Amino acid sequence: MLRFARSATKHSITHDQIRYVIDHCGLPFTVPAPPGAAGGDRLLFLGDDSQGVPLEVVALEVEETDLLVIHAMKMRPRYQQPYEEALPWRTTP
Repeated sequence: MLRFARSATKHSITHDQIRYVIDHCGLPFTVPAPPGAAGGDRLLFLGDDSQGVPLEVVALEVEETDLLVIHAMKMRPRYQQPYEEALPWRTTP
């Protein structure tokens, strides 16, 4: 199940855009939590939305099958290398 924190839409990315990236990215990356942040490691999803806009989406595993999306925005340049690394695993509808 996918849940959304209020912060997930702070940058005007819609739930549908977020779902699309998570469903099609193919290769999420595990990244450590920022110092002092609650919770454990985060999952970083890098991919294009249905219109081809590259996005970065960050989620926490809150239960074995649940994700809590805490961040989504247009992809920043620092993620270009892992974005390209994940290309072979990306799926298209």
